[in-house]
Parts: sequence; structure tokens; C-alpha cells
Amino acid sequence: MKSIILLSALALPVFAGEPNTLSDKEKADGFKLIFDGKSLDGFRNFKKEDVNAKWIVKDGAITLTEKGGGDLLTKDQYANFEFRFEFKIAPEGNSGIMWRSSEAGKAPYETGPEYQVLDSRSKTAYQHEIKRGNLAGAFYDIIPAKPEVSKPAGEWNEGSIKVDGTKITLTINGTVTADVDTSTEQWKELLAKSKFAKWEKFNKEAKGHLVFQDHGDVVSFRSLRVKEL
Repeated sequence: MKSIILLSALALPVFAGEPNTLSDKEKADGFKLIFDGKSLDGFRNFKKEDVNAKWIVKDGAITLTEKGGGDLLTKDQYANFEFRFEFKIAPEGNSGIMWRSSEAGKAPYETGPEYQVLDSRSKTAYQHEIKRGNLAGAFYDIIPAKPEVSKPAGEWNEGSIKVDGTKITLTINGTVTADVDTSTEQWKELLAKSKFAKWEKFNKEAKGHLVFQDHGDVVSFRSLRVKEL
């Protein structure tokens, strides 16, 4: 049985290139940019054909400027993939990135699991999430993270989501925060303790969109690179 690895060292280096570019190794490995740093081509809002004006491109990053922009998703869908990205959250902010998400329900999180994006050091906002370990880089409400693996609000973090069949690995700033196989009894135990225990559609899609959450707070994303496995 594959075990869960929490907060372990990872061989993958933290992204050190120019934003919205691929390293020579990433090019050789088959990664592709899904954001050119200039436009929102390739994205749309959940159950919409366009993008709400509260999502903008500024300083080479996709930024939610205020509440009401709606969840932003990739037009393309992915089954097995490795997704690398950078994110920056505003002080006391909250957001997330979902994967294998469909538009079958009323919200993307009904189907797509979430990589948590949060100001993990906030002393006032989202204390209920902080107490549960739902911090930046965590597999939301499934596997907790620790505050020290993320950078302070307002600074760029490097993250990754790798999904290969039933195996899911999440990282932040070169540290593995979750490594789990959803075909195991161990996963069933984790799921049973989460808010998703009785959600019939949760983590059931074999393919779906990448989704950037509007949780009402300012958040930015850049250097979005995907390799299909």
C-alpha cells in the first residue's frame, strides 16, 4: 500500500526562471505553457463562455481583483498530468486550485479536489481553516500542511499538482505536502474524516478542468506549466 508522505524533501527544484517561461529541461520533458503572461486566452469562467472583468492580467500574472469574478477554469481538460505554477495571496486571503473538475454540479469543488491557497500566517482571518491545517499547499480538508512551508502573504510561492491515475502528489516551495493513492484503504479513511465523505461526485472524474477559485480575496497566478502524462 502506498503511504502518505507529509512535508518531505523533494528533488524537484523550485522554479527559478523568468515568469511565464519554460526551462530547457521542462521543454525537453514535454511541459507546455498554458498562460502567456499577456492574455486570458485559454480560460473562461465556470459555466460561462467568457471571463469576468474582475479577473485581469497584470504584471504578467492572472489576478482576481475583487470578489465576484467567479471561478476561472482552463478551457482544456486534463486526465493525467503534472501542473506547475506560482501563486501569491493577499494578506488574510483565501483561494485554491482544483483539478479534474467538471461543470456537472453547482460549483467546481463538488467534483474537483483542491490545492489550498491561503495566507497561512494570518492572525485573524480563516482561523477555522488554519486550525484544521488547511494551509497553503495542503490537500484541502484531506491532508494538512504546516505554515512554515509557505511564504508570507504577498510573496510568490511555487507549487505543483501531479495526478497519475489514482496517485496524487502536491508540493509547495520544494516540499511534498501530500502523496496519496486514492485506490487505497488509507485514502478511504482520510476521505471519511473530511467534509467530502458523502459527496457523491467528489474526486470521481477521470478528466477535468483546472480551476482557480474566487473565494472573495485578491490572488494572483503565473508561470502555469502543464505536462500531460
